[in-house]
Amino acid sequence: MRMRAMNGATSSARILRATAVVASAGLALSAALIPAAPAEAAQATVRIVWVSQADALGRVAVKVKCQPTGKHKKKTCTGTVRAKVGSLTSAKTKFAIKAKKAKTVRVKLSAKQLQAIHDAKGNQRKASFVVVGSAPKKSTVKKTRTVKIAAPLRVVLMDTQASQGGVGVSMTCVSSKTCKGSASITVGGKTSAKTSFSILPKQLKTYRLTLSAAQLAALNGAKGSALGARITAAVTAPLRLQVIGSGSLEIPADPTDPGDPVDPVDPGGGHDHGDGDDESPYSHAYREGASWTPSEYDTCTAAEHNEYAVIGPDGKLYPGWHPPVHERADGTTCAFGHEHGDDPRNSDIYAWAMEQYAAEAAAAPNNREIVTVDKAAGEYLDVATDRALGLPFGYGSERLTEYSNANPTGPNVHRHEDDPGHKVIVSNNQKLRDGSNTAIKFPNTFGAPTELACDYLMKMHQGSHSNDPTKNNTHELFYAVQCNDGTKIFATTMTNYGNANELHSSCTRPFSGGQSAPTAVPTIGSDLPRGDGGMRLIPTADCISKYTTNGTGVYRTSDAGAGTTDDRRGSPASQTNGWWWAGYERWQSFTSITDESGKEIVRYEPWFGLQNPVRYYVSNSGKKADGTADTAVARLNDLAWEEGYQLGWQPWASQRAASETKVDWKSPDAWFNGAIRDAWITAAKVDHQSGSSNALYITPWGKGARVEPFEGSLRIYVSRTTNTGYVLSTVPSLTSRHTRTGEALNRDASASAPKSMNFFYDYGKDKAGNPLGVHAPN
Repeated sequence: MRMRAMNGATSSARILRATAVVASAGLALSAALIPAAPAEAAQATVRIVWVSQADALGRVAVKVKCQPTGKHKKKTCTGTVRAKVGSLTSAKTKFAIKAKKAKTVRVKLSAKQLQAIHDAKGNQRKASFVVVGSAPKKSTVKKTRTVKIAAPLRVVLMDTQASQGGVGVSMTCVSSKTCKGSASITVGGKTSAKTSFSILPKQLKTYRLTLSAAQLAALNGAKGSALGARITAAVTAPLRLQVIGSGSLEIPADPTDPGDPVDPVDPGGGHDHGDGDDESPYSHAYREGASWTPSEYDTCTAAEHNEYAVIGPDGKLYPGWHPPVHERADGTTCAFGHEHGDDPRNSDIYAWAMEQYAAEAAAAPNNREIVTVDKAAGEYLDVATDRALGLPFGYGSERLTEYSNANPTGPNVHRHEDDPGHKVIVSNNQKLRDGSNTAIKFPNTFGAPTELACDYLMKMHQGSHSNDPTKNNTHELFYAVQCNDGTKIFATTMTNYGNANELHSSCTRPFSGGQSAPTAVPTIGSDLPRGDGGMRLIPTADCISKYTTNGTGVYRTSDAGAGTTDDRRGSPASQTNGWWWAGYERWQSFTSITDESGKEIVRYEPWFGLQNPVRYYVSNSGKKADGTADTAVARLNDLAWEEGYQLGWQPWASQRAASETKVDWKSPDAWFNGAIRDAWITAAKVDHQSGSSNALYITPWGKGARVEPFEGSLRIYVSRTTNTGYVLSTVPSLTSRHTRTGEALNRDASASAPKSMNFFYDYGKDKAGNPLGVHAPN
C-alpha cells in the first residue's frame, strides 16, 4: 500500500498537503509580552501591563493592575477581561484586584476564535483584549497584539489506496498535552463516520478510517483514477480546533500482492547506485513513507509501520524497531509479518546509546537542536521535526551513499537493505570466556582478578529469504558495548562478512565431523569490495542433498546403518537438538576500526546464526532483472513436497501432513521464516589508551578514525582504555558453544523471544509460544 507524506512534496509523489501547518511543537509558542502604553495607564483605574502569547490550552494571559486615585485609592478593582478577534468575542473572565496590586487574568479563546487565528496567514492574527472595570468606577482599556495559534496535531500520512474498505491515516500530537478528538475522510463529496483518537504528547499514531458504501461506490466508479480526499481532524483537547489534510485516494485496479519490499533489480535489497538526495527529509531506508509494504498475509498498514519511524542524527526519518504485532487504539491488533529481534529498550545500555546519537545530532555538521526528554530512559526529541531520536535502521547505509558520492575516486558503493532484515540483539551482564571456555579475567582497581562481564546492544542486517547474501558480503552493523573493566564502544559500520562473490558451505563447518576448514564456494553477481575477515556459512544444494533428502542418518558411531534416522545433520527440528549441519546458517562478522595512521584501535567479531533460513544456494545460473548473471536459490520449505528422507522428519513431516498441496514459502504457515536465531558474542578488543578523544569520526568502512567529522563520516565512541593484555582473541569459542555455557547462550532475561531447542530464540513466537504471524521475507 503506497503512502503519502505531508512534507517534501513533489508532483510525482502526490504528497499530502496540510492546511494546518504547524510551526513548532505545542500551541503556545512565544512568551513574548506586549506592554500597554503609558498614556493608557494614566486615564483609568485599571491598566493592562502586558499581554502574553497563547498557551497550549488556547488561553492568553493578561496582566491587569489596579491603580485607583483620589477617594478610590484604597478600593479594590473589579471587572472583566475579554478577547476580540474580528467580530468574534470570547467569554468574559472576571477579576478582583486589590489597590496598587497587579494580577494575571487568563482569557480562554473560543473555538471559533482559535480557528480564525489558525486559518489566517501564518497561523496568526491581531486580537484585542478589552478590560472593563466596574469598580471603584467604570473604565475601559484595551490592548491589541498579534496572537499565533499552531495546531496541536498534524495529519502526517494518508494511504493513497483504499484497502479492505478503509484508509490508514497517521497523525502526530506535537503539543505538550495529549491530543484528543475525532477524524473523518471526505471523498467523492461524501464524508465518512468519525473515528475517535487519543494521542500522547510528541507521539505519532495511526488510525484506520472506514469508508462508507457511497464513498466506495464513488471510488469504484472512478475506475482506478484518483479522487480528491480530505482528512478532517476535529481536535477537542488540548483545545478545540479543526485540522485539515488533503490528498487523493484510489482503489487499485489490480489489488494483488505488491511483492517483496526490495529492489527489483537486486531482490535481496542489495545495491542501489542512485546518487540519492542528501536534502530529503527521508532516508533511503525509509523510502519516503514506504520502508515496508504489507503483503496479502499482513493485517497492518504501511501507515501503522511508519508509526515506529525514528529520527537519525542527520535529521532524516528512518525505520525503527517495532514489535511483530501492533496494538491499535481500540484494543484490536494487527500483524506486520516480520520481526526485528529484541526490543532495544531492554538493553542496560540503551540510554547511553541514545545519548551518543543525541551527541552526534547536536554536533557539527548536523547541528540539530535536541531536547532531553528523559535521559535515564534514553528519550531525546529533535526540535525541528518534533520527533524522537531512536535506533535508526539504515543509518550506516545512508552515510555510505554520502561518503561514496564525496569520494568518486574510491569504491563508489551504495548499499541499501530491506526493512525486515534489521535484527536487534540484546545481552545484559554477559560473562566472557576465552577459546578454552575459561572465564576472561582482568585486574580490578585493587589488583584482584575479576571476571569480565559486558552489556551488549547490537543491530545487524541478516536477510534470510533472498539470494542477496549468497553473493553480497556487506551488511550494516550497529555495535554498542559497556564492560566492567571500563571498555566502551559505540559504532555503526558497513561490515564485510567475508568476501563478495563467495560463500562457505554450511555443512563443511569445522565441528561437522573433522572438517578442518569450511569449503569456499565461488558465486557471482556482486561488485562489493573484498572483506578483511569473517565469512557467510550458507546452506547449499549439495549439503541438502547429502544430509537431508539423501541423508544417511549416521550421527554417532552407534547409529551406523540406521539409514533414515532423524538427527541434527539433516533436520533443523530433530530430537538431538543442535545446530542443523545441513542448513544452519552462520554469518561471521569482522570489524576492525583503525585510525588515520592505520593502527587498529577496536576489533570485534560477533557471529549471527539462523536455524531456519528460508533459502539455500543452488547455482550461479540465475539472472537479474536486467539479464546479467546472478545466483539462484531454492526454498527449504518446498522440500515438504519433494521426495526424500526428510518426509519422515520434522518440520517437513508436519508441513506435509497439514497440506497435500505446497504451502507458499512466504506464508505464515511455512516453518522456515528466518525467525529462529542465536548470537555468538565475544569480547571486543580495544587499544585506545593513548587516544586524544573518546568521540571519533570514521568512514562507513571503519577506517581513518579522527577527531573532526568529514563528509559521509560516522561518529563513534571508544573508551580511552586498553584490554589487549587479557582479551587475546575476539573470535567466538566453539568449545564454549559445545558445552552450552557462556557465549550469549543464556540471554533469557534480555531477549524478547522464547528459547527454542536450547540454543536459539524463536522471534516468530511470543513468550507463551503463540505464533505472531511472522513469515518470509523476514
